[in-house]
Amino acid sequence: MGLKAGLFRFAHARPHAFVITAPGATRTRLFVEAELTRRGGRPVRSPAAAAILVVCGRPGAGLAAAADTIWEDVPGPRALVRLDEVASAEDVAAELDRATRELADTSAQWADALARKDRGPWSPADEPDHGGHMEHGGHMEHGGHMEHGGHEHHMGAPAGLAMAGRAADRDGLKLDVLHIPLGPALADWPAGLVLDLTVQGDVVQSAEAVVMDGSAAGPAFWDEPWLRAAAGERVTTGDAERRRAASHLDSAGRLLAVAGWDSAADQARVLRDQLVAGEPQSELAPRVGRFVRRARRSRTLRWMLGGVGVIDPELAERHLPKASTGYVGDVFARLSAWLDTIGEAARRLDDSAPLRDLDGPRGPVDGRTSAAFVAMLPELLEGMELAAARLTVASLDPDLDQIGVPAEVSGE
Repeated sequence: MGLKAGLFRFAHARPHAFVITAPGATRTRLFVEAELTRRGGRPVRSPAAAAILVVCGRPGAGLAAAADTIWEDVPGPRALVRLDEVASAEDVAAELDRATRELADTSAQWADALARKDRGPWSPADEPDHGGHMEHGGHMEHGGHMEHGGHEHHMGAPAGLAMAGRAADRDGLKLDVLHIPLGPALADWPAGLVLDLTVQGDVVQSAEAVVMDGSAAGPAFWDEPWLRAAAGERVTTGDAERRRAASHLDSAGRLLAVAGWDSAADQARVLRDQLVAGEPQSELAPRVGRFVRRARRSRTLRWMLGGVGVIDPELAERHLPKASTGYVGDVFARLSAWLDTIGEAARRLDDSAPLRDLDGPRGPVDGRTSAAFVAMLPELLEGMELAAARLTVASLDPDLDQIGVPAEVSGE
């Protein structure tokens, strides 16, 4: 058993974790991703590829149920880590240490495997009778389907497959109609967002968006410097620009990962973590500049993202605050705007002047731009192919902490 335990420890020294984040737990997610990188591991895109399931924050009922289902999808040996929204970097490291020890505990892993065998495989009869639907966080029902990190469970359907109806498509042909949910726990996806899509072929016919709840209290992480300044605290412009650059690098990393450029996505996340950790401008600005130039020079990226997810001025006027004009255009235009802002912010990290505005990473922090993004998605996604829809959501990257946490701005 000692040899087996040693082999298990070696195999899991570089942990592969699937990370679920509740709204309000962005800081904890960043600590987890940074610690995984430090250990030579990384978040994975599917529970089937994970050894550790990490749940960040305190999910509401719907997201908690999704996390429980995903836990059943994680193959053994496996370990579960739960971290609330106030967890420190040290707490994260300690919990991942515990999880690594648990993975090497052969007795515990055998017991877990036997317990799962005794329960048998999942079947529709295992679910409570909800009329063929699963309710998400008390907000909406999703036609009996839920996607979990790329793996779907379809309640009440033969062999776990979704039953297709038929309807006329835009050309008048009869095509199968599927109801496909994206989220709430999906890699490189806004925490807690669920999109319930009606799809014919791979084209979105309609979409409905909902945000699952979390139990966190406190300001949205990315907006925090501006909210503190609005409350009367002294915050430097450099501190705010550091948070702005980190936020856009986080968003760019998600978009690049969805686009399939993993090495650039990893570079964006490393720079994000270095900004959050407080590394000096003299070291960071040149690295950020190299990343920005690399992303800009990619003709493949320009070709892939150009013309996708176009927000025209009329759509923006109907849905977005006036200060959010930077989101007009296609996915590549939004990525380019992020890159411009990242490069500029990285050159202002040492600015000691007091912060005097409320213009956060997604626009005025009292404007709830992310709520406007979510409200716009059904109209924006209609008629898109599924792959384009994923790129479009990533290019907006709504911060659902803004929606779930009241803005603490003077005068409200």
